[in-house]
Amino acid sequence: MDEYGDTWAPPAQVLAELTARWGRTHKIAWTGRFWLATHHHPRAPWRSQIEPTPEMLESRLRAHYGMPPGPPAERTQRRRDAR
Repeated sequence: MDEYGDTWAPPAQVLAELTARWGRTHKIAWTGRFWLATHHHPRAPWRSQIEPTPEMLESRLRAHYGMPPGPPAERTQRRRDAR
């Protein structure tokens, strides 16, 4: 649940979606508290990124690397019924 009271999709579903989008260039992981992305190439700039939400992680990855390679995948929408 975020600071607005909205709930996210289950972590396993979000992990699968992030991996589908970024898996060609990054290893994506969920620690139970943080989302991690590690570039496959050991000498890549900005090799690791750690963020508290999947949106923040994806935003940072896009800021450093642009759009993910491959066709765009559909995003999971947050549920608004918590408000």
